[in-house]
Amino acid sequence: MKERIMEAVQHEVSQRGLKFSIREVAARAGISTKTLYQNFSSKEQIVARLVEASIEDMRALEASFIQDQTLTTWEKLQHTLVILPTGYAFYDMRSMQDLRNLYPEQWVALDRFLKEGWDQIRLLIAQGMEEGILRKFDVDLFIDMYVGTFYYFMETKGGLTLDLALKQTVDILMHGIGKEEGEDA
Repeated sequence: MKERIMEAVQHEVSQRGLKFSIREVAARAGISTKTLYQNFSSKEQIVARLVEASIEDMRALEASFIQDQTLTTWEKLQHTLVILPTGYAFYDMRSMQDLRNLYPEQWVALDRFLKEGWDQIRLLIAQGMEEGILRKFDVDLFIDMYVGTFYYFMETKGGLTLDLALKQTVDILMHGIGKEEGEDA
């Protein structure tokens, strides 16, 4: 039943953001609000489950890239740095802003992941340095730049989608701003 409810939540969030109503979710799931509340005690609990599912999703995607033997260390690093949750609520700036503003307790869990969920990427960076494909650099500064840019786009919307903003940020962080040989100005 909880899975059915969360599928309805996912659809409502894609339509209305985190300002969805419990009544709309219950109707979409084909259940009464009473049944919904027997499974989730509050809207905050539903949003907390969305956050948990998003973090689980991102960790699973990260693990799949890291275990993919067809990818180079460089490609693994690049892919893991642009991971976004798929199928859940936090794929655009509006939903991230709503989470922070409307559900501060639930925001804390996602914020902690954004700031602390770097163990596998740190290992990839170390591996890249060992392989000689990455120069030595301050990894904490790299992470701070990434996270800071993410928060900047969240605050300003930056005119880009979250997906495009992350891809461009990672491209700049990984390739710098110098032209490649043969590249047009």
